[in-house]
Amino acid sequence: MTPRTVSVVNMKGGVGKSTTVASLAEVLSTEGLRVLVIDLDPQSNVSMMLAGQDRWIELRQSEKTIDAYFNQYVYGGEPRFFRDFIATKVSDISGDHTLDLLISTPEFRYIERHALEKWVSQGFDIRQLNTRFSRLTNSAIENVSESYDVVLFDCPPGISMFAEAAIELSEFIVIPTIPDYVSRLGIFAFRKRALRSMEQRRFTDERIWTLITKYEQANTLHQSESEMLKQQFNVFDTRIPQTEQIARAAEWSEQKRTFEQKYGAAAPVIRRFAAEFRERAGLI
Repeated sequence: MTPRTVSVVNMKGGVGKSTTVASLAEVLSTEGLRVLVIDLDPQSNVSMMLAGQDRWIELRQSEKTIDAYFNQYVYGGEPRFFRDFIATKVSDISGDHTLDLLISTPEFRYIERHALEKWVSQGFDIRQLNTRFSRLTNSAIENVSESYDVVLFDCPPGISMFAEAAIELSEFIVIPTIPDYVSRLGIFAFRKRALRSMEQRRFTDERIWTLITKYEQANTLHQSESEMLKQQFNVFDTRIPQTEQIARAAEWSEQKRTFEQKYGAAAPVIRRFAAEFRERAGLI
């Protein structure tokens, strides 16, 4: 069975993208789905959230990272299977669930540059480069496709070649956004680019969803902008609030805890979002 592939992306930073990936991955895994998170962001935020700093350092030292995986295609060397780079059973949520992770590191930002330098010198044009990145990413997912129900790509702010490849391979795109005017304008341009990629697979804009994050109910600007977003885009009914519980949940705990203990009063909201996501993605 082929897993559902989802890119969580916004060209703008600070919108709660990595927090969205981590919380969605955790709740889906506690509900029995097998989830793989692939961190494409050199800032490594979701890697730290799900693996914790100590394990992240251990994985980095043992070269079980996304940059190490792509290194073999840029610099050569003995080939290794994609599955060999994946960290299993991450998250500080208690219980027996399948939530795995391919971590990113700051070095990942250089892999793309080196790959571009090498392949451009070999005569590749931009379209061929996009195809090569897409094929490498697709080959990686096919290597583990029977092990997961959902693959979540945490994409970096802006658009990189790896983010482009993830978007082209994804069946669905989730755009977390703060409800303000500047953020809303940025979504228009990004949706056009994402739709061009998805149309190659005959997908429509109905598969591009906007998630309102850091929402403040008492903020009249947030209220009005949320309504504008709802009129202009395909928006989740659930709005993720700006709360201390969600911010604190990003901090790794050495002590295992339940989902409700970790997210506190925000847990029901995140579960509602996950339920809405599952319905839209056909994961019921």
